[in-house]
Amino acid sequence: EGLGADRNPYRAGFLQFVAVADSDAQAEEMYAEHAIYFYNRCLNLFPGFANPPGYTSPETMRRGIIGQVQAAAEAQDPNLSWKDIVDRGYVIAGSPATVIDRLTDVVTSLNVGHLMVLLQFGSMGREVTMENSERFAADVLPKMHELFPDWEDRWWPNG
Repeated sequence: EGLGADRNPYRAGFLQFVAVADSDAQAEEMYAEHAIYFYNRCLNLFPGFANPPGYTSPETMRRGIIGQVQAAAEAQDPNLSWKDIVDRGYVIAGSPATVIDRLTDVVTSLNVGHLMVLLQFGSMGREVTMENSERFAADVLPKMHELFPDWEDRWWPNG
């Protein structure tokens, strides 16, 4: 607003991993293995990649950006539990009510109208992915459409 733009939430989008089940406990049974695999095995970043030779200018190095990137890479916990993953919001998972509540908190606090969801992650197979997608579409998505009724989405394609 300070720059003359309105606070239309559809100006921005946010990507979120989502896992829907009958209950929070069932979500853990269905999805924990896949989320733990993804976050503990697939996101490893060798700290040396944060500062490859010739990649950054001397000015960038002087400003300390490389140190910040390296610190973030080194801070990656290689042993996250399901509780860590869910509590940190890396994956929003649970019953439809839990998922709706948590997604609503995320999109309203960030003021984002374009919610993009990843419904397949880690080692999740086709059957589990399809079940997650169908549950999200049937039980969660209709409620998400109700969040910003007073705003026009001027960025969605018309056709």
